Order: sequence, then structure tokens, then C-alpha cells
Amino acid sequence: MNKSNIGVISFLVILMGIFSSCEEENIIPPSLITEEVIYLSGERVRLLGRILTTQNINANDHGFYVAENEAFNQPLIISLGERINPGRFIGEIEALTIERTYYAKSFINIGGEIQFGNVLQLTTLSPQIQSFSPNNGPAGTLITITGKNFTSDTQILIGNRPAEIQSIEFESRITAKIPPPGSTARETVTIIIQGREFVLNQQYEYPTGTFTKLPNPPISIRLKGNIFFQDNENFYLGLGTNADNSLNSKIWKYNLGTEQWSEETFQGNPLWLAFSTNNYFGGGSSTIAFSPYVPSRDFWRIQNGNFEKLPDLPFAVIEPVSFETNQNLYVSGGLIGNSNFKYSKSSGEWRSINPAPVSLNKTDLYFVHNDKLYIASSTNKQIYLFDPETEEWSFFGIYPGDLVGGSAGFGVTIGDRVFAGLNYRSVQVWELNMVPGSNWIKKNDFIGTPLAWNIGVFSDGEFIYLVRRLDLSGQIEFWKFDPNRF
Repeated sequence: MNKSNIGVISFLVILMGIFSSCEEENIIPPSLITEEVIYLSGERVRLLGRILTTQNINANDHGFYVAENEAFNQPLIISLGERINPGRFIGEIEALTIERTYYAKSFINIGGEIQFGNVLQLTTLSPQIQSFSPNNGPAGTLITITGKNFTSDTQILIGNRPAEIQSIEFESRITAKIPPPGSTARETVTIIIQGREFVLNQQYEYPTGTFTKLPNPPISIRLKGNIFFQDNENFYLGLGTNADNSLNSKIWKYNLGTEQWSEETFQGNPLWLAFSTNNYFGGGSSTIAFSPYVPSRDFWRIQNGNFEKLPDLPFAVIEPVSFETNQNLYVSGGLIGNSNFKYSKSSGEWRSINPAPVSLNKTDLYFVHNDKLYIASSTNKQIYLFDPETEEWSFFGIYPGDLVGGSAGFGVTIGDRVFAGLNYRSVQVWELNMVPGSNWIKKNDFIGTPLAWNIGVFSDGEFIYLVRRLDLSGQIEFWKFDPNRF
């Protein structure tokens, strides 16, 4: 136990004995106790003192002395002013230095004579940084840094540029405004507290991503409800319906090397709302009819730019989600029934799989990473994961972006980075690094019209190519997205 506290207790015991033993009123001269430190941080201390007496004291001043040495040379004085009644008093000071030992004692000034209480020793605390969020966004974004023992002179640097402090609450929560960017997208975050620097492990990231409009595809391409697939540097787009809602039986190819579009030879029937992957397509409807649909069971394989008709599908499916692994093709959901099947590439056999926990169709925002399907529900933005090895569905997370149009968003995986967005009526694009613990990061907004549908999505290296059909005119636009350019 602290020796000063033992002395205080002894004094109180003696005082109680005096009161209990005296039958007539005794006048006890004022005594002073420095009771305890009731709050301590990096720069602030709050002290509790007590004046013990049986009469009014009429003190000119009272409070505390705080110094870095027991001799109390050049002390910091907490002056609480005049005092008449005895009892407890509290004083506070916030001009201390972090991680430093101080000594504190109470005082009263009665008639020019200063009386001191016992001395307490204290050591100010170390600042701690716990977290900051968000960790990405444009200039002007408000970030929150949480921790302990922040001081009033705290500074925040993004790179070498100061962030504007908006508030410091309870010495544990800082709100600051992100400054304009420097020369790089990712910047270190440094907290400076009384000259001591704390460099955070996590960096702040400014939005990246640039969109370049490429020459429009040929005027004859006016598609919706179409298929698209890719064979290395060749992008394919076709079938579906034309702008006049007639069935389209054509397929076009764009070659990255020549930067030219050309029409391909396809001998099959038109398909509307069919599924497509890079090696297979089929299903959909053979006519333009909604109530009811007229399902097609055509099933095609794509090999080296050639189209091979395979045995008919054993099920009807309209606009389902589809994706491939090395061994299998998966088809799930759609606008009729609830088709959930797996096709073995080696045996050519179909079999049913577990259905998704929510309704799915081709226009939902989805992506594939490490042969696993991730799809965002248009109703609640929840992302569900399908694992082909176990054929089970599970909850993965929440998509942070707009799903206002509810359809036609894109999802592209490049390495461990996923890029998703541009749903109908949205200009947002987001990035998610699939390394555990990563969070979604917003990219720069799309610069074209949001009133468009993505009818073809391709990738080459670190670039993403988008074919978009404008909602009102039916015009087809061709865009290149560089997600890394700052």
C-alpha cells in the first residue's frame, strides 16, 4: 500500500477518535490530504483533495501543485480560488508530457500562509493507436482514428501532408479530413503526439482507375439478352435480340491485336437469355416470349473459335448464373424453375447440385475466384459463396456499392483482386483483395452514362474491357478500364 495512503488512514482514525471522545465542541485546525488520482492519461491528470476541519477556513486559494521533481521546483499550479467550507475538492490539468513521472500535492492558502498535503507520485500514460477507418476514399473523406491517451497537439499526416483535425473526443477518438493526394495512391498514415511519431501498419488509399472510351463496335451490333465469352485476345459477343426485339443469330469477334470487329460463322439457332462461359453456352429461349418462355435446350461447346453442338440439355433454363472450373460447368438459378446442375467435362453427364439460398439470375453481380462462385443478392447486398468441392453455399460478406438497378453489374477477377460494379444506373466500381482481412476499396467513378447495360465483359492482363448498351438509344459503346492508374 502507498505510504501516503497509510498516513491518511491513520490521521482519519485519530480524528474519529477525537470526535467520539469529546462531549463538547472542539475546534480542530485545518488539515489537508491529497487523496488520490481519479483520472490519468497522457497529458491530463485529475486529482482529489480534502480539507479536514470543524470550522470554515476562509482560504484565499486552494488546489494542487504538480511538478517533475519532489522538490516541486517550477511547479504547475492548479488554482481553484477561494474556499470557505472544508471538504473534498477536485482539480485538473492537461499540460503534462506523455510517459513522464510527476509528483502532486494539494495546498491551501489561508491568510497568506500556504499549507500542503501529502505527496502522490504518478506517471502519465503512453498513447496507443487501435484502428482507423475508412482506409480509402478521395480527398475530403472523414476518417476516424481510435485509441488511447491522445493529446491536444496530436497531428495526422497522410504521406507528408497534414490531415485537418475536426475533433478529438475523450482523448480516444479523432476525426480528421483527408488532404488532397500526392504522387501515389497508397500513403502511410502517421500520428504525431507531442513529437513522438506512430506510423500505422495500414496505409490510406486514394481512388485509382481510369476509363478510356474505345471506338464503338459496328453499327449493326445492337444487342440485349446476349451471350459473351473470351478466347485469349479474342472477345466474342452475340445472339440475344437486336434493337428492334428480333432474334439475332450472329456472333461478332473483337481481336485485341488488330483492334477490329468481325462477324463469325455460327450455324445454330438464335438463343435469347442463354447462359455462357468461355467454353460453353446454351439454354435460354428460342423465341421472344415472356409468358410463358419457350425454352431452348441447345448446348454448345466453344473450341479455338469453332462451335460444336453437344447433346441437348436435360433441363430448361432461362438466364441462369454459370461458371466453370477445370473439371466442371455449373449452371444455377434463372428466371424459370430453379435449375441447379453440374456438367462433367470428362463424362459429359449432368447431375443436380444444392440450390442457392436466394434466387439468382445472370444479371446479378457475381465473380469467380479460385474456382469458387461469389454472388451478391440484389435485395440485400449479401454475398453468397458456392464451393464446388463441397457443393455448399455460405454467407461471405456484404457488397458495399450500389445495386440500385439490381442488374447487369460486372465482376472480374485478376489474380487475387476482384473488381465489381457498374450496375445499371450506377457509376461505382469497387475492388476487393481476396487476401483474408482485406476490405472493399472504392475506385474512381465511371465517366460515361450510368443508364446502360453491360452486355460484354472481358479482361486482358490488368485491363478490363466493357461493352455497354445505352438504355435509351440502344447504341453500343466500348470501354477500357485500367484499375491501377492513378
